[in-house]
Amino acid sequence: MSEQRWFQWIHGDERGNILFFDHIETEDDNNYIVFKDKSRINENFVASLNQQDLTGKLMAEIDHPNNFWKFQEEVVGEQQEVWELNAEQERVCVQPYIPGKKIMRAIPPRPSAPRTSSFGVIHTPPPPPVIIEVEKFKTNVDLQNDPVCIMMSKSKKVDSEIEMSLIISMPPKNLYDVAKESFENGANKVVDFVVSNIKIEEIKKALKTAIIQMYENPNKDI
Repeated sequence: MSEQRWFQWIHGDERGNILFFDHIETEDDNNYIVFKDKSRINENFVASLNQQDLTGKLMAEIDHPNNFWKFQEEVVGEQQEVWELNAEQERVCVQPYIPGKKIMRAIPPRPSAPRTSSFGVIHTPPPPPVIIEVEKFKTNVDLQNDPVCIMMSKSKKVDSEIEMSLIISMPPKNLYDVAKESFENGANKVVDFVVSNIKIEEIKKALKTAIIQMYENPNKDI
């Protein structure tokens, strides 16, 4: 019989909900925790048992459904109006009301005892070293010596606006919304992640198509 494990949502619309562990699967060098309801999540977004730092996490493992994270809504920065008498003995507002900001404070569960079994423990190998390569646009044209390229390099250039379309892989909208609402600067981080996965070669191919279309458009005067 497999060891029972439970995981709790700590961000987003599902905050507080507890899911039952089913198995772990690997896809494209990423480990995913799969639950009984067939949903899954990348292990990088899951806080481990007894971990209290929830930075960058969407879920947390708990030792039992009766010992879980609790969430308390608080208002910080709120200030009430302050009125005082001026020189003419008139009441004036010297401090306007400031509504403050609502925050959700996470209260961790009771510390859990160490596991008696290593079943299902998620082992994440250290990330490989990052190798940055500058991609060069592939072409059969000799850009240094071809007469057309020489003529273009010596010609006067005109700044022009070009419309281009590019097909890219993007995370779903609901995941973008979770990151935007639950993490500081989350929306920009999602965009940075998407952009970081776009290859320069793909951009240059799309730009090449746009340039040809612009030159061939009879309504464009360059």
